[in-house]
Amino acid sequence: MTTVYVVTRVLTFFGTFLRAFWEHLVCRICKIPAEDIRAFKFDELCGHVEHELIRKTSHAFLMCWLPFTLNFTMGTMFLLTGAYRVFYIGETSLTSIGVLWLGISCLANSAPSFEDMLALKDCIYGGKNKVLKVVLAPFFGVVCAMSCLEKYSLTFVLSIVYSVAFPYAFSLLLPALNKFITLLTT
Repeated sequence: MTTVYVVTRVLTFFGTFLRAFWEHLVCRICKIPAEDIRAFKFDELCGHVEHELIRKTSHAFLMCWLPFTLNFTMGTMFLLTGAYRVFYIGETSLTSIGVLWLGISCLANSAPSFEDMLALKDCIYGGKNKVLKVVLAPFFGVVCAMSCLEKYSLTFVLSIVYSVAFPYAFSLLLPALNKFITLLTT
């Protein structure tokens, strides 16, 4: 299974490097000692920065959520052009396919590592702060689901499915949003 995981990380090398960069940035911001910052390793941490165990809830949350949000946002922005041109219009130029690949690459590498998810779980649910547990539960649910999917390289498949469906969902959303705005302004 590790071979499939590493192959999908190599195929999506742009997102892999970007994910490792965001994680390294979080390590620098939070002063978490990084042990191995290489993006490509032949193990389950391919595309992730190997760092010491995180003990603070804010650091664990930032390590899981910031790279996820940034890669997901960038991937979606690339899909606004790439997926729309390739799947909705049917254009097959090299530029359109390249931008589509960039979007898929960012989306496939947006999930946190399983170890980071477990560290976040320990920080949130190991303490006695019940308000924190309730507030962070939806965020933890997303992080947990995505890291479990990434463990088996299913984020790669999910990013392709999202890329195909995205332009059609977006084309349905815009007219509805336009109607909603006109109702509010009249």
